[in-house]
Amino acid sequence: MIRSALIAACLATVLPARVDQPGQTLRNLIERPYLELADLATRVSFSGSQYAQVRRELEAEKKKQAQLLESQEKQLLQKIAQDRKELERLNRLASRDDEATTEKRREVHCRILELERQAYEKRVERQHGMPVVFDNRLAKLSLLEHWPAEKSGVDAQIAAGQARQRRFGDVEDIGVRKVGEGQEKDVKKGEEAIKDLKMYGLMPPEMTDERVRNYVQGLANDLAARSDVKVPIKVTILTSKEINAFALPGGFLYVNTGLIEKAESESELAGVLAHEMAHVAARHGARLMRKATIAGLVYQSAQIAAIIFTGGAVGIGTYYALQYGFFGLGLALNLTLLGVNREFEAEADQLGVQYCWRAGYDPRGFITFFDKMASEKGYVRAASFFRTHPPFFERILSTFKEMEFLPPVEKLKVDCCEFQDMKEHLKVTTRKVEKERKESPKLRRFPECPEPPPSKDSQITERSTGNDYERVCCP
Repeated sequence: MIRSALIAACLATVLPARVDQPGQTLRNLIERPYLELADLATRVSFSGSQYAQVRRELEAEKKKQAQLLESQEKQLLQKIAQDRKELERLNRLASRDDEATTEKRREVHCRILELERQAYEKRVERQHGMPVVFDNRLAKLSLLEHWPAEKSGVDAQIAAGQARQRRFGDVEDIGVRKVGEGQEKDVKKGEEAIKDLKMYGLMPPEMTDERVRNYVQGLANDLAARSDVKVPIKVTILTSKEINAFALPGGFLYVNTGLIEKAESESELAGVLAHEMAHVAARHGARLMRKATIAGLVYQSAQIAAIIFTGGAVGIGTYYALQYGFFGLGLALNLTLLGVNREFEAEADQLGVQYCWRAGYDPRGFITFFDKMASEKGYVRAASFFRTHPPFFERILSTFKEMEFLPPVEKLKVDCCEFQDMKEHLKVTTRKVEKERKESPKLRRFPECPEPPPSKDSQITERSTGNDYERVCCP
């Protein structure tokens, strides 16, 4: 069973054996990382009424936050309406603009564009980001409440020799067992999806840096060789600030530079890649799209992207938004194409944990990355990731159960100097690409406006996710 002795030892020195304090203490606990909570769950004691009270408080706060964000969005839309009236006034002044009117018009155009960006951010926060924050808090609350009983059940199954009776319990047979038969049939679907996504301008630019590409492809190959994937895995690195990764049917994995930068350890990146490979192995995308066509799904994604990024027309604006925005393709892609629903996400979590374990990587990496995204300051930055990896208690619980079921392995890989060196190289490369973008000629579709200040959500504050390990250099 995979346990964090380091975390348990540290917690034992700072926490009492039992925590019997009222609801506010429980509220404080659910701000802690998932791994810490799993260790704490057997040593805390709260009543059912206390758990119910905190749930009510969270639901009330969620409703209040939604109202506040909606109010802020309406205020921004009102300001946009006022500026549009100002444009109408300028248009009535004369048939041609003089120098002063031209400058005034430019200022109003820039103000409208910035207000529209802010209004959309508020909408994303309200519809996607904010609900995720509260869903994660509720999941942590449920983990504290239910994990002791669930862990006891796992221990009993192992003691009774029934661990392999769970679904996909034959972990020693990974690679030869039957999971997702017919994967080779999905390659053509994946190729068709890629072609259509590019045709609509929905793909951010691909990173051409060989060092980053070779590293991530090598890590993917290592995982794939110890998985149930039967098709070649082709990794493409997309130059995008969006923190996300996704897999298309047939073994096509897409990883954004924003996600690589966000991962703190090799095991975190391995956890994300293994999760996406599990979607490929189990043929989730192909199974969901039986009644839909690739062209139809991509067209729906293009329509969503048009509304999100350009107000109605896919084109150069979409391209730059996908590359340099934090929302990105994750908010536009049809989830059927990615094989995402509650059942398949839980299944991909289980298989992904198994693949990491089989390849010798600490499977807790996916949990720490998931927790890092759930703990992002503000609501916007994590919205895209959680739209394609929706949080809910059942998947968190099943992931912890699977980690308990897995046979113990000594010296699971957590981090590697090669990974950290690659990340440093990526930082330099990304800064160079950004500099070249700013200096390159641009299609003058929009007025020349000053760069908006970084949003609060883009100013990342890292915090511990309960996975503070010494880094080990690769041999």
